[in-house]
Amino acid sequence: MRLSSSCYLLFALAVFFLVLPVTASIPTVIVTEYTVTPSVMIPGEEGIINVIVKNTAEQATFTQSYGYDTGATTTSVDINAPIDSITLFGKGIEVIGGGYQRVGELGPGQSIPISFHIRAPPEPGIYFPEVWIRVTEAKSLKYPIPVNVNSEVQIQKKPQISIAKQLPASVIPGENFIATVVVTNTGQLPASNLQVTVNSSTTSLSSKTPGTLHIDRLGQGENRTLVMEFATDRKAPLGIQPVSLVLDYQEPDGSYQRQLETLGINIRGKAELAISQITTDPARIQQGDQFSLIIRLENTGTDDAKSVSARIEIPVPGSKEAFVGKIEPGNDAPAPFNLQADRSGEIPYTLTILYEDDHGTAEERQDLHLTIYSQDRTGLIAGLFLLVLAGGFGYWYFIHRKKGTGNA
Repeated sequence: MRLSSSCYLLFALAVFFLVLPVTASIPTVIVTEYTVTPSVMIPGEEGIINVIVKNTAEQATFTQSYGYDTGATTTSVDINAPIDSITLFGKGIEVIGGGYQRVGELGPGQSIPISFHIRAPPEPGIYFPEVWIRVTEAKSLKYPIPVNVNSEVQIQKKPQISIAKQLPASVIPGENFIATVVVTNTGQLPASNLQVTVNSSTTSLSSKTPGTLHIDRLGQGENRTLVMEFATDRKAPLGIQPVSLVLDYQEPDGSYQRQLETLGINIRGKAELAISQITTDPARIQQGDQFSLIIRLENTGTDDAKSVSARIEIPVPGSKEAFVGKIEPGNDAPAPFNLQADRSGEIPYTLTILYEDDHGTAEERQDLHLTIYSQDRTGLIAGLFLLVLAGGFGYWYFIHRKKGTGNA
């Protein structure tokens, strides 16, 4: 029996949607080598800096799950490194040309040559212009290039440590996050006794992993990945909060070098709205009453809730939308509704809250109920009872008592 073409199409779509990507490794971009031409420049002379930029990932792994019960399979795929820009900052050297924007993607294990046109300054000495490589997802690399301008000092071979950072796009106060730092020796000689010390600029941001990380040795071209976990509290200040990394390492001649790096953590608050109080006026609603339903909304989050509005879905007539405006963290504001009680009983209704914060628009929904009592006839009954009682007393007083008095 043959399957129709539509059946094949449905089967293909089912297989497609059951293939779920799970994890993938992230490549790292480094500078593997550089040359300066001429090697010793005369003041005012023009020259060329050539660098080789490489994606260190030879091949990335990618895990896929097929269906719900058929397990998973791991395959190797190419994951490119998208390079936004490669720029040379002179640091005393005049950069004539060679800034590269939107370089494109660099495949695993691939290299790309980059050239910069420079001019030597009038003063002799050793200068260190920096190559800045900007990659998407908050990853970046700074690499200094030594340039000899008519100096008798010889630039010796030595280890050169570069640090690539992988940070989350933003962090909500009170949440934990992971920062990944890739330490690479791009120099000509090995470095030993590498020590990375983590220092936060605020007590609201602290390291959950050890504050000091140690690497015994990094040979030429070797790298080590350090995974750091941080915690924040709900009072963490918003904005870019720096976390400093102090890198100390030993050169082959026994001398120690220190290098400073900074992790810029983007702290962004998030609004959270909840009901703090519900009141009605009058407090006891009877069928036929016009009444006000007041729902106070409280911002329990860490950022302003802007353009706050509320609406209710309730089967009684009246105004069912209220605009509140902005609610700052820790504050509340009323959302009033004017309604008509045209029925009695336990009336279910749904409250929808709409608001905006730095993360975009958000919506909260909550199911509630309102009690409307039937018309109260207790007073009427009591009045009738008193009227009957008064009539009975009058009858007794004016008829029976008078008769009794006359006979006497």
